[in-house]
Amino acid sequence: MRKSLAVLLAGIFLVLFFIAVTVNQFVDTATDPGVITGMLDDAEMYDYMYDNIIGNVVYDMVENGIEVNTGLDEESAPTILNFEDTDAASAALVGLIKTLVPREYVKAKIEESLNGIVPYATGDTDEFTVDLEVQERVHLVPGAARKIVTDLELTERVIADILVPQFGSFSEQISGQGLGISFTKDEIETNARLIFEPVWLEGHLFGAIDEITPYFVGDADSFNVTVRFDDRLVVMGEILKNKLGNSDTLYNLVFVQVVDPLIEQTVAHSTTVGFGISLTEQEVVKTFEIIAPRPWVVEQGEGVIDELIDYLIGNTDRLGYTIDLSDRKTAAITALQSLARSKLEETLTDIPACTTPLELLGAAQDISSKQLPRCIAGGRTTIDTALLTLAPVMDAQVTSFINEQVPDEVTYSQEEFAAQIGGSFDTVLDIRERIAAGISFSDQDLIELMAGDSSAASLDDAESNLKILADGLSFTEENITENLTPEAQQQFDDIRAYVGTGLSLRWLLWVLVLIPLVVIAVIVGGRWADRLKWAGGVAVICALIVYGGISLAGSFNGIAQEYVADYGAQVSDEFKADYPRLAAEIESGELDERFERMLDSWQSNWRNQTVPWVIAGAVAFLAGLVLQRTSGSKGVKFGGGPSYSGSSAPSPTLTVPKEWGDEDDDENASSRSATESFADPDEPVVTNDSEDDSKTP
Repeated sequence: MRKSLAVLLAGIFLVLFFIAVTVNQFVDTATDPGVITGMLDDAEMYDYMYDNIIGNVVYDMVENGIEVNTGLDEESAPTILNFEDTDAASAALVGLIKTLVPREYVKAKIEESLNGIVPYATGDTDEFTVDLEVQERVHLVPGAARKIVTDLELTERVIADILVPQFGSFSEQISGQGLGISFTKDEIETNARLIFEPVWLEGHLFGAIDEITPYFVGDADSFNVTVRFDDRLVVMGEILKNKLGNSDTLYNLVFVQVVDPLIEQTVAHSTTVGFGISLTEQEVVKTFEIIAPRPWVVEQGEGVIDELIDYLIGNTDRLGYTIDLSDRKTAAITALQSLARSKLEETLTDIPACTTPLELLGAAQDISSKQLPRCIAGGRTTIDTALLTLAPVMDAQVTSFINEQVPDEVTYSQEEFAAQIGGSFDTVLDIRERIAAGISFSDQDLIELMAGDSSAASLDDAESNLKILADGLSFTEENITENLTPEAQQQFDDIRAYVGTGLSLRWLLWVLVLIPLVVIAVIVGGRWADRLKWAGGVAVICALIVYGGISLAGSFNGIAQEYVADYGAQVSDEFKADYPRLAAEIESGELDERFERMLDSWQSNWRNQTVPWVIAGAVAFLAGLVLQRTSGSKGVKFGGGPSYSGSSAPSPTLTVPKEWGDEDDDENASSRSATESFADPDEPVVTNDSEDDSKTP
């Protein structure tokens, strides 16, 4: 009956022991930071994240090109920054990440966070501080930035992928449409490299980093980064002037873009200068172009460019360049008079010859009255006479026409420039504003950017956050409780107290587990040796069963991996298109293996909680054996009837020390002791009374 009860209690102990071990493991996972950090270390997750995940993410980003919003044109799409050597660029960027945020730093801060937050959550402490040591990381930025710029040849990439396209768009709008000066694709790239020299670009980039870094580490109260482009526009002006060496470009700028449109605004489409002769506006403007000396044209062309550059860099408030045409008008009058005479001569040549004396007389009268003759008498002589008579009249008409319709000066104004670039002068104004003021970014701009809106509360919050960053970014219990109401704060503290109390009473769980084991030892063992053997044996067997069961549970994961079709991480087609290498890494099963190693680590901790019980049970069992052996060597157990009062009453059990018996009975005594040690404690011990009585003193 007792043995059956012992077996039943052993089953109860097994169940309670498994529950206790499992609960203890989950509690350890939630309350012991070493469990989580151990799982991460066993799976080598830090190395895997840096060597595989981050590396593949960076590679995919570099291969796809990095989008950069230049801010030079609000309507333009982001510019794609491409790298010729993807492997080298990826390695450089990964190196930058490892320099600024090394894996050792991440590991240390995760462990520091767990060691601070977990004791706080369990009520062991009321405060904690995790210092992220951001200042040390920020101090590394200037050196790391210079290295990455060199390794990536970043200046060359920025010029080729960002500045050259931007300059091409700017050049087409300003010089192409506005000035009529166009550049080939090769010329645009060459000019962009002249304007945005690598030394100039790197100087501003590193200067900005050196200006901002002290602010973020708390060594400066403010910063202001300004990049000015006025000196770059001067270089552009020289490039445009050099382009005027080409005659077509020069005359196209001065006349087609500037003078001709202004003259056409004042000159009639066709003007009669007498005798049926007309001068068109095209003939007038063409005459101005032909008779203009090249030095004068060059002077006007350079003057237009200088005026435009001065306007764009902010030296003048309004675009306007005036060209003096007074001298050109005098020369144009002479040229147009010659043109009119040529037309008059052609007209006279086309007049038929006189055939009668009456026609001859009429022709002479026409010339005398300064009119075209009705006929020509005398051939060339009459034509020359008519020219000498009529030309002065026509010259006066030409002079009057030019003086009246062609102004002494024309002004190439902002309106004309806007008309020539298609009316999109707002873009020019925006470019002018950016160039004149430069690109400026200060601590106030950063605050407004972080605030998201212009409200006083948002600005104050953003400024406070920046000051926190400058003073040193840390995470404390205040970050958890600062937004809690007093009621919520009290509830939170109560929960922490309950958790702490529960953990402090965790030992009761093991007391509950020990109860069946103690009962087994009590009901089945009459002596301490037997009790220790039973308790130890049950503990060892149950602990080994639980150990084996936990070990067997781990094999189900391998079975699922082998036979379940959708086991592991699944990656969408869209994700594969955007991040092919990262998707391939995820689908390779390596990430699943890392999580399995984490699970194996957790399972190992779970399983190993049974080991102390195996050892303790084995020690107890061995102690029982040793105690049994020791008891057997010290004396012989006698069984008897019931106990009686008086000297003649035999005692139920009498143990005679070994040294009291005869020496030749030592072997028999030892044999009996060994036999009795394995006897059922519920059965009476049978001894040879007749033999022992003779040896009893």
